[in-house]
Amino acid sequence: MLVVGATGILAPLAATLARDGGEVVGVSRGGGRDTIAVDARETKALEAALRGLEWDEAVVYGPAVARDSLKWIRRSTPGRCVLVRTTASADPARGPLAVPPDTLQLGWTAEAHPRWHTPEEVSAAALEVLRDGRSRTLGTVRPWSDRP
Repeated sequence: MLVVGATGILAPLAATLARDGGEVVGVSRGGGRDTIAVDARETKALEAALRGLEWDEAVVYGPAVARDSLKWIRRSTPGRCVLVRTTASADPARGPLAVPPDTLQLGWTAEAHPRWHTPEEVSAAALEVLRDGRSRTLGTVRPWSDRP
């Protein structure tokens, strides 16, 4: 399993997968415990850092990659590749919201005092998408003026 964003928002996911006995290839810009330090927005650097490693599936935090590096990850992943998109992807100025399969669209909580989701909440939702491939929106993305 490849996890891009393994020391940040997806750290709980990486920890859960490892605890459950899965082999996790973690990627983070700063490196850290059990991760590979590489800026995943740089496709050539990412390729070099991961050369010789194998994984069946991937979960990728969108802001951690560039368009070309995401394409490379998808080509290099034989199974499901889940993309975790930030709320910016749901901005009404971008047009109607479309959430493709294998995508987790982040929103915010629909509470009296809205808040962004925690790494634990994001990781749990990403794991659900990984299991079945169905797109999901975590929280709400409308009305846009309600975001925290």
